[in-house]
Amino acid sequence: MPLSDLIRTTPKPIGGARGVTLLEALVVLALVGILVGIGAPALSDLRARHQLQGAAEGLLESLVLARSEALRRQQRVTLCAQAASQTCDAQGQWQQGWLVFVDANNTGQREAEEVVLQVHDAVLPPMRLRANLTLKGYFSYGADGRSQSTGGSFMSGTWRFCHDAWPVGWKVVSNALGRPRVEKSTPQDCP
Repeated sequence: MPLSDLIRTTPKPIGGARGVTLLEALVVLALVGILVGIGAPALSDLRARHQLQGAAEGLLESLVLARSEALRRQQRVTLCAQAASQTCDAQGQWQQGWLVFVDANNTGQREAEEVVLQVHDAVLPPMRLRANLTLKGYFSYGADGRSQSTGGSFMSGTWRFCHDAWPVGWKVVSNALGRPRVEKSTPQDCP
């Protein structure tokens, strides 16, 4: 067979397989691009929703830690809204984060010599964290594991984790015995 005939003939695919044309590859890439464009915002939204739920569960974990440490140490352990230099914010801006500390002098405010057990970071916008008025300054557990104010009366309250764009938020509720739980909530619950 002459060389010119060999050049003009194309080899037959093995087993009937053939290659992909440039047009087919471009169509597949366009479809993948469209699917990624559709899915990316949904994944971003899902991630943000999990961050909100994670923040609520972080507060729940802090309450459980405070309660168990109060029982273990047999003394008051307090959570408070965090201000600068690991001090408590008297205005109760829980969005700034919170502290869990051994409240040796039973004031509900952290003094420099009191041991910090946990520091939790701020809840970043567009998420919001609001607490009801009974939680403005602090939330404490006494030596018996019950929630109690510095005056000795019981404490209960609700922290709400919200985002206006979502139909569901989260709230952490502590009852009169100091047992915390997480529940779903609506943005209308978050002023």
